[in-house]
Amino acid sequence: MGVIEVEIPDFLPIKPLKKKIDDLILEEETRWILFRKAVDDLDLKEEDLLELEKVRDSVWKEEKKNLGF
Repeated sequence: MGVIEVEIPDFLPIKPLKKKIDDLILEEETRWILFRKAVDDLDLKEEDLLELEKVRDSVWKEEKKNLGF
């Protein structure tokens, strides 16, 4: 597992910020697990994977806009 070090200003509360980061990591982990499972189940080729990743990124970009990220 990778580690990211983040500098946080003294005036920001750490607990709520850590929870948001943990939630984001869990969300991304779930997306990638589902993506890998779909790849395995559908027996996708490399070109299919590249196209699927473009679509996934596009959809996620729109979803983030809708969620206000």
